[in-house]
Amino acid sequence: MRKGSDVIDKVVVTSDKGQKIQRILDLIFDHKRNQLLGFLVEEKGLFRDAKVIPIQEVQAIGSDAIIVKSKESVVKAHRVPAIKEILHQNIVLRGTRILTTEGLYLGGLVDLFFDEHSGLVEGYEVSGGVFADAYSGRSFVPAPEALIIGDDVAFVPPETAQMMEEQVGGIRGAVQATEDRLQESAQTANRRLQSASQNAGEQLQSSVENVNRRLQSASQNAGEQLQSSVENVNRRLQSASQNAGEQLQSSVENVNRRLQSASQNAGEQLQAATDATSSKLQDLNRDAAASLTNNLVDPAEQKVYVIGKHVERDVLTPDGSVLLLQGQSVTLVDAEAAERLGILDELYRATGGSLTANITRNLQAATESTSNRIGSATMSSAANLRQSVNGLAAQAIQQVRGRRVLQTVRADDGLIIAASGQIVTESVLARAQTYGKQAELLNAAGLVATAVRSTTSDTWLETKVQLRQGASVAQENLNTFWQALKQKAEMLQRRSTRAMRKQRIELALGRPVTRVILDPEDNVILNVGELITHCAVRQAEESGVLNILLSSVYIKEPEISAQELRAQKHGMAALSHHDNGRSQLEAKSITIN
Repeated sequence: MRKGSDVIDKVVVTSDKGQKIQRILDLIFDHKRNQLLGFLVEEKGLFRDAKVIPIQEVQAIGSDAIIVKSKESVVKAHRVPAIKEILHQNIVLRGTRILTTEGLYLGGLVDLFFDEHSGLVEGYEVSGGVFADAYSGRSFVPAPEALIIGDDVAFVPPETAQMMEEQVGGIRGAVQATEDRLQESAQTANRRLQSASQNAGEQLQSSVENVNRRLQSASQNAGEQLQSSVENVNRRLQSASQNAGEQLQSSVENVNRRLQSASQNAGEQLQAATDATSSKLQDLNRDAAASLTNNLVDPAEQKVYVIGKHVERDVLTPDGSVLLLQGQSVTLVDAEAAERLGILDELYRATGGSLTANITRNLQAATESTSNRIGSATMSSAANLRQSVNGLAAQAIQQVRGRRVLQTVRADDGLIIAASGQIVTESVLARAQTYGKQAELLNAAGLVATAVRSTTSDTWLETKVQLRQGASVAQENLNTFWQALKQKAEMLQRRSTRAMRKQRIELALGRPVTRVILDPEDNVILNVGELITHCAVRQAEESGVLNILLSSVYIKEPEISAQELRAQKHGMAALSHHDNGRSQLEAKSITIN
């Protein structure tokens, strides 16, 4: 319904051309039929008739304007006999005192409320009267079937005053009973919500603890496997280095003692020792890499992964022959051949296989499991909350019937759902439900549904925050574990790489190169046949060509005579030999003896 004073002074707009044509000056009301007939837009003058808009010509009443069909919707008053008669009577309603026929004063008429479609008057707004003190000086008088208007007073039947009374046993009793029922409903809802929140929290805590235990176990197992693999590699490298050094030292001593009589035999022994050392280092490298790869990635997964991939470097068999060249695609036959030769792990790494794929999948599975449990707990809590709030709202809606509205309730477009002082009836409830204003109607009737809804909303928000915090903690634990595991794996891999590179450098020192070693500016670091020195190693490393240098070492021993074996220039740590060096050495030996 609409309020009369809300319509006065609104602009009239045509729907055919969208033009502003008039403004509403007053309402034309037939009190005998309790009907709004139309709107006055231009008053009667000395030589002109009044202009009106019949209610039938109104298409819509909005918050800012009234819409009519066209300019022809505005007609002269004499063309509508019913309107002409009302204007001729010149009845002014504002300020008229309203009494029942039994003499009960209900207040002074201030405004009226009407249905915007049919024009039927639903009630009047009055000031003062028997209900004024309790309701801020204003009250709502339901429109009787006929309103008898005199010069100073308008009369209504006694039933009108009865309709203005609350029909739930008195105001105080109704408020007390309603508050008790709502309080009980609120306590029940709070208990249900707290139980749902506690269950959700326990489920979340259990999920987080399970994830943390799995993460710790996975971290410990992965760390132990990596540590064990690296320790095995380091022990084998140290043992091989020590054995190689001992064998090399023994071979050199044998060569020095038997140089003149068996130089050829010494060369063969040195060659055998060098070959054995190189072979052991390569085996250790291959074993360490294979152990680390197989511990982290199942061989069956390696085989499935490599098929169809392109190798990023040459893949050699244990006997040195080429299995696959760089850029070549891996077939099923190649994968099976690599598996038979025991180099499937090397093929897996050569195709870009990740050593942490399984760990990543486990972490993702744990994360998804935690997210699913959190989502399930959240949906369960939300369902319980919605059920509790809907139950409270349904109870409150039933209890508001027959209560007096303490303040006007409007729809979003300005339509009046219930006027201040009006008793809530079935039609008011239906109107509130149509426009979604049940909560506002409960508040206007003095019920505490808003407080109950606010309490449940606050509890729900608190539960939601707890769930989010738990999920954040779980995600943070996952990220922390993943970062720690990656750092540990990278550290162990760097340590293993440094150890193997150190062994290669020690094996290369003092040996000639088989090709020219150039830096990026094409400056010669070492020429063909020159010995590898510490200085050459440093320059090659600074220039980024250390791998080229270490791959160009001549490992075979040349056949040289005893005379050629003797260097032309003494080393800085060798005994000094000059003209009388022999006599001084002999004299020193005699003195010592």
